[in-house]
Amino acid sequence: MNGLRIFIRPDKASIEDNVFYSQRSRGPIYRWHYEERLARWHVMRVDVSHWSSHELCLARWRSVPQALKVQLREHYVE
Repeated sequence: MNGLRIFIRPDKASIEDNVFYSQRSRGPIYRWHYEERLARWHVMRVDVSHWSSHELCLARWRSVPQALKVQLREHYVE
């Protein structure tokens, strides 16, 4: 997954514990959140006109849940 970066929003950390953002190269930003009742990660494309990407900070790959890593690999097919 070349060029893939995973982010969190530190200003929302306590509210959004299971929320991550992803971007590959200079492509669109996607928001991933865990849907408890479906037991699956839900993804949606972010409209960055409502906020600045400077609100994001890089997340450590080891902090990303394994199930999300699997879905990221499926989403970003090489």
